[in-house]
Amino acid sequence: MRFTASPGVLPEEARLLRTLIFIEEQGFVREFDDLDDAAVHIVAFGGDKPIGTCRYYPRSDGSYAIGRIAVAREYRGKGVGSALVLEAERRVALLGAKITVVSAQLRAAGFYRSLGYTEQGSPYPEEHVPHILMVKGIENTKI
Repeated sequence: MRFTASPGVLPEEARLLRTLIFIEEQGFVREFDDLDDAAVHIVAFGGDKPIGTCRYYPRSDGSYAIGRIAVAREYRGKGVGSALVLEAERRVALLGAKITVVSAQLRAAGFYRSLGYTEQGSPYPEEHVPHILMVKGIENTKI
């Protein structure tokens, strides 16, 4: 698996994956936002095929948000999502980040717990889907 990173420009591969997964599969309406212009977008490739994507961006408190993690259906459960999150963590650690946060779909909280994230606060809705804020200290992330 290889990764590409695009600062401030949403790659077409990421747009297509997010449209397929968040809009068509999950029914989100407001998938694309102004944060796309401020984020670094990572795309994972299996050979020449885009198989997953995520984005990260700095928050005002000095932490970094990792989000819009999307993996093509046929690659789910094969480590692509974990690899994307770990790649984003590695990249923000290089920028000096100590904490990463994820606005996780509640049904995916176990996935993020397995990567060392802990829940903060109570669930909240994003469109029609319950989410929970999850936080991880990345001081010891291997760079």
